Amino acid sequence: MIIPLYNTEKYIGACIASVLSQTHKNLEVIVVDDGSTDGGAAIAEGIADPRIRVDRGPNRGVSAARNRGIALAKGEIVAFLDSDDIWYPDKLSEQINVLQSDPDVVAVGAVFQYLSRDGRRHLSQVGQDTRGTDARERMQRGQSMPFPPSALIARTDVVRDAGGFDESISPVADLDLMARLALAGSIATVMRPLGGYRLHGGAMTVRQSAEMLTLARFVEARATARLEGRPTPDLESFVSAYRPTRAQRRRDGAARRFRDAGMLAMEGRYVRATTLCALALAARPWYMLRRITAHLSVRRTPSAVPQGGI
Repeated sequence: MIIPLYNTEKYIGACIASVLSQTHKNLEVIVVDDGSTDGGAAIAEGIADPRIRVDRGPNRGVSAARNRGIALAKGEIVAFLDSDDIWYPDKLSEQINVLQSDPDVVAVGAVFQYLSRDGRRHLSQVGQDTRGTDARERMQRGQSMPFPPSALIARTDVVRDAGGFDESISPVADLDLMARLALAGSIATVMRPLGGYRLHGGAMTVRQSAEMLTLARFVEARATARLEGRPTPDLESFVSAYRPTRAQRRRDGAARRFRDAGMLAMEGRYVRATTLCALALAARPWYMLRRITAHLSVRRTPSAVPQGGI
């Protein structure tokens, strides 16, 4: 499994500990240090376990770090874990069982619980059911990243054949890879919490920008063209010509308010969170109802996560 590491010394110890505590013990842990300037790589190197390998290199971005890990991986299954996230003990064993029970399945995700900066678990969760033709087509068209990258395991040869992560669009390379994996075979999701997804000021999901949204639209345009057998656009020409529609701007604004409301709720600021949810609902009612319904369906899923701190 691959951990891209960049300046997260505060979290890397708990991250690696969650991997070493997996009930599935046959694994290799490849920590790819992406030019960190803090002590995170030294912490990883100081953990006495022969399954851990730390590969140091210059700062090239998270997608390049993941691709480096893919090149080094020796196993038939590859898994990804961001250095500020964690896995729960049965995460790998449950997903590997799903992957090995069906040869048509090429990748498996899971529901993840949100974590605060200090590691407290919250009821809010992220993860979507990927069964059904509609869900698969949305992934193939680059319209859906159904779970965090830290939830993903996949067949190594399929990831390599798909080309790994596109380093030219690093902020949305996970969305792009998911579109290509969904073309190669079925994607499954374990619909109960198997890990923790940390939200803090430095997280990519918090720092979403207009550039990131443009890149996501590029992924969608390229994936849709690929699916329909049309010539795919190149990044430079797409970005220079792209202008979001009014509907897209409203959807982006609603998504941003919904995400910010979740962050505020995690901090106990419920009045402001409710206000933002109401604004998002007014702007895009059907989109928001779909998001809220998906969120509630995940929360109703029984969880076998042990109680207590991390």
